[in-house]
Amino acid sequence: MTSPLPGQNRGLPLSLPLGFFGLAMGFGLWGLLLLALHPEALHAARHPVLLAASHLLFLGFGVGVLVGAMHPLVPVVLEAPLPHPSWGYPTLALWGVGLPLQVWGFLKAEPRWVALGGGLVLLGLLLFASHMALAFRRASRWSPVATALAWVSFYLGLTPLLGMLQALTLRMGFYDPERLLWHVLAGLVGVFVLAVVGVGHKLVSMFTLSHGVDESVLGLLLWVLNLGLLGLALKQPMGLGLLAVGVGLACYDTFRILRHRVKRALDVGVRHYLAGLAFLVLALLALLAGQTLWAGLWFGLGFLALIVSGMLYKIVPFLVWTYRYAPRVGLGTVPALKAMLPEQAAGWAGILLGLGALLAPFWSPAFWLCLAGGLLCAYALEEVLRS
Repeated sequence: MTSPLPGQNRGLPLSLPLGFFGLAMGFGLWGLLLLALHPEALHAARHPVLLAASHLLFLGFGVGVLVGAMHPLVPVVLEAPLPHPSWGYPTLALWGVGLPLQVWGFLKAEPRWVALGGGLVLLGLLLFASHMALAFRRASRWSPVATALAWVSFYLGLTPLLGMLQALTLRMGFYDPERLLWHVLAGLVGVFVLAVVGVGHKLVSMFTLSHGVDESVLGLLLWVLNLGLLGLALKQPMGLGLLAVGVGLACYDTFRILRHRVKRALDVGVRHYLAGLAFLVLALLALLAGQTLWAGLWFGLGFLALIVSGMLYKIVPFLVWTYRYAPRVGLGTVPALKAMLPEQAAGWAGILLGLGALLAPFWSPAFWLCLAGGLLCAYALEEVLRS
């Protein structure tokens, strides 16, 4: 496998993405534990535990892995180095400190802590979005994948801004539930769906050694999803239809990539990605049927958790091997990249996560299956770091 980390990432310390990944995993496990201990929280839309767990899973686990992965990935996509790699550390600190404060505020029903923690997270993500904007201005090559990452950076700044607006209006007495919909849509569709289709197109192509797949479908997909998001925010009937078309195009784009692959066997990371896409389809069907709780659980615990963990199984070994062992090639014995990940543990983690996510709407002990899967995922990644 050719390294995507030569010249463009020489100034990027390994500790930066790994710092995001480590905190993200901790936040994700914390969120799963809260749901396992308090499944009754699902029956009230603004239950303190549900608010805390959803922020831990989406803003903690999902955003943490995404921001950590974008630091080494964006220079590869743009074929230009990041202008200020050190800016990632303030982002890591603000996000890593702010989110626990925000979660504490939710659990204790203390709006001031929610606002303080959310404010720190907002500052961190605005700093990250500004850094990405500078990087995009220096791009020597532009592509639909770069466009997807630019949109993701925009929504990473917009989503916490809308969330902070909600917290302030609640405290000041002019809360509007309509803005909560904007906050949710910007996060779920703008950040996570766009990130998965954009980053996934790049990573699945790279890790399956697919060649000759043009990016025209991805370009169309970005238009459709953004228009669908706008339609949903404005409560237009076309919004959900466009979202469905976008999900269909994402599945078709993945099919085209796999059809052109050189590497015929699908490893554990790619299998996680495909299972996650299946959960995205399930979540969409549940939403069309009016089952918003089912849709949310299948989106968060199935789609997001499986795809993010699957990508971690590819990214973390690759980064560790490239930084730690690539300079020693030809000078001594180095481990094979594939041998660094305990694939059996990673496979069982995916089975437990998938089964738990599938059963979660109907059987509350299923959250313990998800937590067990998350712990196995953490163990597998720890073994990579120890290799």
